[in-house]
Amino acid sequence: MKGFTPGLFDRLMGGDNTPAQSDLVVRLSMDALKDTVARDLEAMLNTRTVIPEELLKNFPECSKSILTYGLNDFSGMSLASLDDRAHICQCLEQGIARHEPRLRNVRASLELREGSINRLNFAIAAMLVVGPAKEAVSFDAVLQPSTLQYSISRARRAMRMDG
Repeated sequence: MKGFTPGLFDRLMGGDNTPAQSDLVVRLSMDALKDTVARDLEAMLNTRTVIPEELLKNFPECSKSILTYGLNDFSGMSLASLDDRAHICQCLEQGIARHEPRLRNVRASLELREGSINRLNFAIAAMLVVGPAKEAVSFDAVLQPSTLQYSISRARRAMRMDG
């Protein structure tokens, strides 16, 4: 049987559980799998952590747990600052690498787009690894500074994974 098994969340929320349907094994295409990863990334990036990472330094297992799911609150940072933007990219990479096991070698970069007013555009590139399948993937992340909410979509162009 070809395709990919949906994640736990998708299986739990899959709809009615009639006997005929529960016997079926639902498989996802690679495109559908990428869409679920984009949805899960958006949920994770729009979740805020409440425990500062410094408090968890003495508890390395806790720093890899659900306690650190999401991102720090960036409301005190200047989105005009190059250092703060680099820090946000680093936090994106760390959060995704820590809590999205299907993505490896995660890279996030700020994209300056002409005409982008009151929003920041990030490109996220990674290697999607599910079972024996591996494929380079790219996502566009848009941060609305007024709400600090991200929207994620699959990128229309490929981002290079080297260098």
